[in-house]
Amino acid sequence: MPPIRQLATGPTASREGPKSLRQPKPTVASRFRGLLRRLPAITIGAVVVLGLTLLGKTGNPLAAVLPCILASVVWLVWTLPLRYTLGVLVFAQTFFFQPAYVYARGPLWSLMQPGHDFTNVFLNKVVPVGALSLTGQELGYGALLMLMSIRILRRDRVDMIGRKSGTNLLFVFLALELLVTAWLEVWGAAKGGTMRWSLFQMRPFIMLPVETAVISYAMRNSRDFIPVVITMTVAVVLKIAIGWAFVRQDISYGYTPPYMTSHGDTVLFVTVLFCWVAAWMHQHSWKRLAGTLVLMGWILLGIQVNNRRIAWVSLVASFVVFYTVVNGNLRRRVNLALAAVSPFVAVYLLLARTHTTGFFAPGAQLIGIAGSSDGSSQWRVLEIQNLIFTLRQQRIFGSGFGHEWIEIIKLPEISAAFPQYRQAAHNSVLWILGLSGAFGFIFIWMPLVVGIYLAARSYRFARTPFERTAAATCITIALCYVNQSWGDLGLVEPLNTLLMATSWALLGKLAIETGAWSSKARIVSS
Repeated sequence: MPPIRQLATGPTASREGPKSLRQPKPTVASRFRGLLRRLPAITIGAVVVLGLTLLGKTGNPLAAVLPCILASVVWLVWTLPLRYTLGVLVFAQTFFFQPAYVYARGPLWSLMQPGHDFTNVFLNKVVPVGALSLTGQELGYGALLMLMSIRILRRDRVDMIGRKSGTNLLFVFLALELLVTAWLEVWGAAKGGTMRWSLFQMRPFIMLPVETAVISYAMRNSRDFIPVVITMTVAVVLKIAIGWAFVRQDISYGYTPPYMTSHGDTVLFVTVLFCWVAAWMHQHSWKRLAGTLVLMGWILLGIQVNNRRIAWVSLVASFVVFYTVVNGNLRRRVNLALAAVSPFVAVYLLLARTHTTGFFAPGAQLIGIAGSSDGSSQWRVLEIQNLIFTLRQQRIFGSGFGHEWIEIIKLPEISAAFPQYRQAAHNSVLWILGLSGAFGFIFIWMPLVVGIYLAARSYRFARTPFERTAAATCITIALCYVNQSWGDLGLVEPLNTLLMATSWALLGKLAIETGAWSSKARIVSS
């Protein structure tokens, strides 16, 4: 028998030793995992070096701490459940605004102006980077979508604990909406559309499915939307307080702003007000009534100071539609309340015909909407005639994105205040009809119809006050969204997009939890 040394060094032995002892060749995946394991140490080293460099160049300790703060924020976003990061983004969207002020300045302005710019304005207008032709909120949802995709691929469980499945019905129609949006972009380009205009026009129809997907993934069940409502409520209360302070400051200088915050806050104010009133109506108590009345009065003040007539239409319409949905004991209580207050409402509206200021101003605005003859209303009447003419040119397939509506009737010049006035319109429904035609409009509008259907069924199947309040609030959001789209730039308003996306994400969970839609249901039976 040959010695062991000879066996180890014989001609048949591998120079690298026995096969079982060989080191496996590193793969791309193993190298990537190794890089991820070393990433914390690399990041800490980079943060320390960058902080020391900034300290040496500026001599400012705050500049040296900034990289550490940014790295901590990134780490929190990477590790925490997505709903916490989403809550911060939702607060920024619903809180920051740019009002129409002339003299308003001071510490509050120094807070609101940068917040508004980084949230709602194209970032290339805020920082000198031309490629950032996105708003802060668009960039935020894009980043959350990427993080969501990474967690799904990694099978990360941080967002899955306690999760309940939702219906995919709405996502099917949202996917069809995305396909039609892509088709309208190609169709518009083939007909000579302008790319820069099309990017402006198609943004809301891309962001709506993206935001719905992100919010639906972040929220585990319908109860997770309670913090979202509270976040929006806090933002509304603070926004009205700051906006009212700015209005008073301008009035003290002899200038009355045309509105307090922005046109887009109409849907937000009405939705938050309706949600808390509906919550009390479904689970009423004297203790909760006091808080509801205080909040209701504050938001009504904000609606009045914001000076949007369409807000009063949305508010009244919301409770009228709510009346048609409620049943049982709540219907009887509502009937008794209506019988008690109807004489006072009739007297109030009668007096509002001759008294148009102060306490009677909301009633006067509501009565005067149909017969309004001010310059803004007349301008929109002429705009509607132009939109109808544009639609008649291509009724089936529309002109596609990248085209302006046809100004057959020359309107008073407003391009100085609104340069894109012919790329969008103050009647968003007729505007999108002209771009998409009847064919495209069906698919763009269908998610709204399906959402109302699920909300109505969820209300009928609801077993708890929370479920009934949530379903009724979703109906109100859809109603205000349609009303704002018909009377203003509702479809292209980012805040309206957020509210609709939140509503659809909630309905996906609520429809399954209430039994309004079976998790095994199919659109097309196999």
